[in-house]
Amino acid sequence: MISAVIFDLDGVLLDSEPFHDQTTTSILESYGAKGAYEAIRPYVGRSSEDLWAAMKTKYDIPASVEDLVELQWKKNVAGIPDSGLERSEGLSELLDYCHEKGIHIAVASSSRQDYVEAVFDLLDLWKYVEVFATGAEVENGKPMPDIFLLAATRLDIDPERCLVIEDSTAGVQAGRMAGMYTLGYENPTSGGQNVNAADVVIKSLSEVPKIIEQLSEVKILPVTSPTRKMAVVSLAQIIWNEWFPSIICQEQVNYMVEKFQSMPAIDEAIREKGYEYFLMILGDTPIGYMGVAPDDGALLLSKLYLMKPFRGQRRSNLFFDRAEKVAKEKGFSKIRLFVNRHNYNSIRVYLRKGYRIVEEIKTDIGDGFICDDFLMEKEI
Repeated sequence: MISAVIFDLDGVLLDSEPFHDQTTTSILESYGAKGAYEAIRPYVGRSSEDLWAAMKTKYDIPASVEDLVELQWKKNVAGIPDSGLERSEGLSELLDYCHEKGIHIAVASSSRQDYVEAVFDLLDLWKYVEVFATGAEVENGKPMPDIFLLAATRLDIDPERCLVIEDSTAGVQAGRMAGMYTLGYENPTSGGQNVNAADVVIKSLSEVPKIIEQLSEVKILPVTSPTRKMAVVSLAQIIWNEWFPSIICQEQVNYMVEKFQSMPAIDEAIREKGYEYFLMILGDTPIGYMGVAPDDGALLLSKLYLMKPFRGQRRSNLFFDRAEKVAKEKGFSKIRLFVNRHNYNSIRVYLRKGYRIVEEIKTDIGDGFICDDFLMEKEI
């Protein structure tokens, strides 16, 4: 589920790249530089320091990088109020959509803070944008992911639940490196930037709400192919190592993942024990899995796991519902499961779902490891 949209500023919130180009080329031409427009194209979306360090070397400019950066931003900030620039087409509708859906909004721009604030004033964005991050606040500018990760941290939202909108090659690379779903906005005035590395390329911000809706769609799919089995294996590695080391030792986590959650273990469980596995897919991303099997007149709910960013959103209800459907189809009137007796959060969830603790069972699983579990059951 997308919980936040992080916008680049120039070329996304407003069609300002020509405005910047005019400022930059005028400074370069004042130093006698020729062909300045083409020279600055590769630096769209990158920091001013990167731009002016390159231009200083290319054109042998006597001024310092610091002075050139300062001059650029003074001109930009002074020119914004009378620039005539407006919100990008579709932006107003997208901002309203995010507000209605409770989706958080941030801006991550390589531009300077006083310029960002001037743009917010011009476009009346203060009532929409919760936080912003600027290039001066991070060690590494785009295409490194630092600025997007800073924005996500300020929102207190996991990167996996953030969507980035970028119009530059460097910005798209930064969004992808941050682990965020990244939209490449093909803005024709952004200097021919290649945004094809994005998850999806758009030509208008009006396309974004539909994409967010698609990414928020949850599906439960049976694990019937090697690709889906590998998705289960990958999820097991992630989820077990983020959840269980606080409950059992890391050595036991490693042993149990290999013994019960590896590809050979899954294949054996399906082939010899009648297991059925299911993936939970959010948009096109696997976020959890479940395994069930016949067990002495009942359905064993053997595995039910969600990745950390997607817990606490009632998504597990979809797995519980599917387990009950499978049990009824097989003619079972009972579902049982085993849960570590110290896994208090999961026990509370099972109790709320109508499961009751039947007994405590300790099982030797080999290599000196013991599973100290509650057996829980639910009549359906």
